[in-house]
Order: sequence, then structure tokens, then C-alpha cells
Amino acid sequence: MEHFLPLLSLFLGALLFSYVIAYYVKFPVIPVYILAGLLLSLLIHADNVHIFEVLGVVLLLFYIGLEFSLAEMEKNFRNILSVGLVDLILNLLPAFFLLKILGFDSLSAFTLSVALYPSSSAIVSKLLIDLKKLANPEVEPVLAILVFEDIAAATLLAVLVALSGGSTDPVGVLKVVVKIALFIFLAVVFVKNFNRIVDLAFSRVGTGTEFTVLLIGTVLFLLVEVSLGFGLSEAIGAFAAGTLFAESSHKEQIESVVIPYRDLFGALFFLTFGLTTELSQFSVSLLVPLLILLLFTFATKILTGIVSARLYGLSLKRGVSAGFMLLPRGEFSILVAATSPAVIPLTAIYVLLSSVLGSLAVKESGRILNLFFKKKPKKKSRLSRSDLLGD
Repeated sequence: MEHFLPLLSLFLGALLFSYVIAYYVKFPVIPVYILAGLLLSLLIHADNVHIFEVLGVVLLLFYIGLEFSLAEMEKNFRNILSVGLVDLILNLLPAFFLLKILGFDSLSAFTLSVALYPSSSAIVSKLLIDLKKLANPEVEPVLAILVFEDIAAATLLAVLVALSGGSTDPVGVLKVVVKIALFIFLAVVFVKNFNRIVDLAFSRVGTGTEFTVLLIGTVLFLLVEVSLGFGLSEAIGAFAAGTLFAESSHKEQIESVVIPYRDLFGALFFLTFGLTTELSQFSVSLLVPLLILLLFTFATKILTGIVSARLYGLSLKRGVSAGFMLLPRGEFSILVAATSPAVIPLTAIYVLLSSVLGSLAVKESGRILNLFFKKKPKKKSRLSRSDLLGD
């Protein structure tokens, strides 16, 4: 404990300094947190920081689940499924085969392809808010893709946890998939029925902060334990708990309580990810594969944006803009990489580069698109000057 408290003080100070820098340069804070962790790793060697990683995963996935509503998902199911499948097909499988060509073994190739597949919901949503792009028509397919990715990535993460535990035979993988399907089925049934009990508890006891925190914590970690009992990751249990509270009529109160914990432990998670990344394992031989992967996955995301925009009846220009919004990778990429230490250095550098370059692409999308898409000239009025002036 004597060693832990000074370490926590150092971490919080580093996070505060990182946030101030990100705020003044108007840049997403997640890559800055990771970079701060990487810099700290050069100065100190920290042990026993796994608790921050676990709590970060649980609270990040809980909040993502909290943003989902089963009713809304059922209503927009067809749109979410169509653009989600386009995104999955164009980004997961091609990346896997490319990694195999680059010489990675099957497990590492699958882990990396899953890590590079989902865009960062945290970074993308913050960019859209900060840059006032939420009203853009291409945002609708982008948000549908992010919804699908969060569910798919949580499921793939559970599969990877099982694979990293040694279940590499097809029967073992099939068992994991069956467990996931069974857990999701039970979770949906639980969510549709238990949300009434949540509302009843709030109506009887009240919505005080202390009671809200205790109720959320109890249900959250109970479902996390259930998911671990199924042999799945804590991520999918936390996600299920979030969807449960998303159905509550007291969602706004729940969000106001959860957000500070999410921000604190989420920030600590990104910092400790950078801290535990051993850059010494990143050899020069990985530089060429990194650049190839960066260019290839950026191209497939832009193609995803174009195809998805077409499905929504939007123009090519809007499609490219949607593709730019999907470029940053973040929290899920890091969660996936954590299941395989061998791919952490490559993933860490990739996340840093994609989050930085992707954020710049979104920020400067107007200028970039104007270089390739000429503005339509405004039609001149056929009325004479005297007609316009009323002479």
C-alpha cells in the first residue's frame, strides 16, 4: 500500500497534465493518455496495475452498453445489420489475410485483425461533438456502424479470451460461440424483465447518488461474475449490465453517476496500457508491416464509408466523409490487444497513429474533400440588375 499510493498520485498527475495538453491543442485525449503511459514506462517500472485495466474495461463497456436501447436497436435493426455487415466483411477478413501474407501466425493474425477492425466510439463521438458534425447526414450510417462494431467486438473479444486460454481447436471455439449465444439470450431475457425491478427499486428507495452507485455496482459486478462463470470475458458481462440500465426510466441519473467513474478508470486504463507496453519488443522489422496495415485499413474504412453511405442514399462525397469518421481506433483495439502480449507493441503504435491521423482527417475533412470534389457553381440569376433592385 505504501508503494501504491505514490504511484496512484503520479498516475493522476500525469493524466491531469495530459488532459490539459489535449484541451489546449484541441485534440482527442485518449492517444495523449497512451503516449503519457509510454513516456512513464521509460522512467519507472510499475507492477500490480492490473486492477486499473480490469476496472477500466468494466466501466468502459458498461457505459457503451448504457448507450444502447434494445427498443431502438430492434427498431433500426435492418439498417444497423446492413451497414454493420458491410463494415465487418470489408475490414475483418481482408486484414486477416493480409496479416497472414505478412508472415503472422493464425492466432496473432486473427487477434490483430480483430484489434484493427472496430473504430473508436469514444474518439469518434467526441470528435463529432467537438467539431459540430452531428447534424451531417453521413453521421447516421456512422453511428449505426459503431453500434454494430461494439456488439461484434465484445463478442469477438470473448472468443479471443478463450483462444488465449488454449482453446484453439474448432470444437473449443464452437463451444465458446455457443456460450456467447446462450449468455446473450439469457441477458436479453434478463434485461427485458429486470429493468422493471430497477425502476421499482428507484421508486421505492429514491434516486440518491449513494443508492444509485450501490445498485449499479452490485448488478454490474454480479453480471460480470456470471459472464466469467460462462468462461467469457468480463467485457461482455459489463456490456449486458449497461444495456439493462439503458432500459430504465432513470437513465439520465444513472449516466450522471457513472460518467465520473468511467472517466477516471478509463483514463487510468489507457495510461496503464501505454505503461505496460514494452516498446523494446517493437523491432524495426515491424515498421513496414505497420505502415502497410495503416494504409490498407484506412483504405478499407473509407471504402466502408462509401458503401454504407450509398445504402443510405448519400453521395460519394458524404461517403468519403463517413470513411474519415471511422478511421480512429481506440478503446476496443487496446482491450483486444491485451489478450495477447505479443501484439501489444504493434497495436499500441497503430492506435496512436490511427487516432492522431484519423482525428486530423475528420478535423480537416472539409479542406481535403474540396481538393477532390469541386464545389457546384452557384447558378447566376437571369434577372437583370434593374429587376433585382426593383428599378
